Amino acid sequence: MTAQRADVHHSPSTWQQPVPPAASVERAALIEEIARAILARGPGRLLVGIDGFTAAGKTSFGHELAEWLAGAGRPVLRATLDDFKKPWKDRHLYDRESGEGYYRNAYDYESVRRLLLDPGRSPEADSCALCGIDPLTQLDHSAQRTPLAPDAVIVVDGVFAFRPEIDDYWDYRVWLDVDAELSVRRGAERDVDWAGSEAETLHRGRYGVAQRIYLDEVDPLPRMDVVVDNTDFARPRVLPRSRRPQPRPPVTGCGEFDALVIRTDYADDSAWQAVRAALTEDPDLSARIVDDPAWAGAGVDEVLAAVAGDEDLSVVFLADRTTMTSAHRGLLAVTTTTRDECDDEEDYARLAEFGTRFRTIPAGVHSIHANLSIANMGFEEFAGAAQDDPEGVFRNFT
Repeated sequence: MTAQRADVHHSPSTWQQPVPPAASVERAALIEEIARAILARGPGRLLVGIDGFTAAGKTSFGHELAEWLAGAGRPVLRATLDDFKKPWKDRHLYDRESGEGYYRNAYDYESVRRLLLDPGRSPEADSCALCGIDPLTQLDHSAQRTPLAPDAVIVVDGVFAFRPEIDDYWDYRVWLDVDAELSVRRGAERDVDWAGSEAETLHRGRYGVAQRIYLDEVDPLPRMDVVVDNTDFARPRVLPRSRRPQPRPPVTGCGEFDALVIRTDYADDSAWQAVRAALTEDPDLSARIVDDPAWAGAGVDEVLAAVAGDEDLSVVFLADRTTMTSAHRGLLAVTTTTRDECDDEEDYARLAEFGTRFRTIPAGVHSIHANLSIANMGFEEFAGAAQDDPEGVFRNFT
């Protein structure tokens, strides 16, 4: 007996993309395979997240999944994270133009949770909003509610879908994999009508940089239920789990008073030499600099796991992709102090008041490391100073 087709509810946003026509038998088979895997998670309400680089094909993939799921009899709600960005009228309050600013500030995760994900996760909720602020018209659609059936599947696409702010909501995670250069090329071609000759610069300098920060800091790939190579739209393929990062080598030879700097990006050796030169300009800095390609692409969690046994270390510095590509050569300073190492929740909340990581110019490494090592200052003081900087970078106290 064939299931009766259910409805697909789309966002009221004007930023819409049509359901793509059938591309190939191979693509249809892959969509069916993943849709069946999603349904296997259970008959109740399900939340599916689809992520990947800009122009990887996330929205089209979400639409195709939604059509198959609806055909199988499950009501589907389609949403995109682009419909939950902060309003443009408030952009003077924060940086949304740079790559790092876009990553830190463009999306309103509180709104995503309150309007869409929390209702989706709550069995008592019978409706949710599929759009906050329309990204084109800037109209507020948050009061427009869509019915939530007990067996609804909510399919959400968007960059940064697996950031810590919303990562715990998903029942099934999809990553669409394309090369960074292909992302820039596709994105520039797509947006040339409104961005004109600046389209490529926009994608390379803002979205591309933001995506590299996301990969470095969040490292989402190991948590995916499926990774799909979407380079060829007609012939996508599921990538094997061998893509998961391999164990990193141990960090050794770090003296008691040494700041620890780990290089995780190996795309531009000349940029790295500039970072090293900036570090060595500080005569007071004693540092253990880890320059080993085995650490290429390492995320924050991997670094913290590697140094967890060092009781003398309170902060570690990563020379990642953003370090190499930014004019300020900002290293990522990350606290090694965990919640369990704090006296109580209040103590940890104070430590993490401005986050557990921030950017610092190389000349700030010694000040941060030395003051934290002797408990002369707290991590939150440096993180707060970075937050006050227009580019979000600690530049030493004046």
